[in-house]
Amino acid sequence: MKLYFNKTAQMPFSKLIAYSSLNPIPAILKLSNDALLPDTIYTRNLAGENFVELRFDRHTKKLYDITIVAVQEDTVKVVDNDKIVEEDFYNCFIADDSIMEISQPITVLRSNSSLCFFWGNQPSQTYSIAENCIIGTDNEKELCSIFLVNLSNELIYEILGF
Repeated sequence: MKLYFNKTAQMPFSKLIAYSSLNPIPAILKLSNDALLPDTIYTRNLAGENFVELRFDRHTKKLYDITIVAVQEDTVKVVDNDKIVEEDFYNCFIADDSIMEISQPITVLRSNSSLCFFWGNQPSQTYSIAENCIIGTDNEKELCSIFLVNLSNELIYEILGF
């Protein structure tokens, strides 16, 4: 899925909700504080048992939700603590010519403070879209990674279940 970004002067709203008795999926990153859900464009990468879904407002094309629906344990690799620092914040939008559903194998990198879901090409650009989320795109502006950063070990365990 092809994305574009607009720089914002302030840190965007975000709320990370991890697995619990009230939330039966691994994680939801809400990027909007609106009580009513907009008319939605759903995009997803479903490969094996890994399933990531993104929701965009159909009218503004702005990303408002990232859901980690399922994580396949044998695709998770432990890495050293990675420090990814982005100083600027961006709003994320889907391009009109995007492919809505992709099925590329997802690898999950787990450190002491982050989770990275990546597929396809290596990111050539990264954009901080929230205090705890960085999006990576390749040279064609196609989404290829989602970094959840500034996480505690407990939160990572709640998301992955291991």
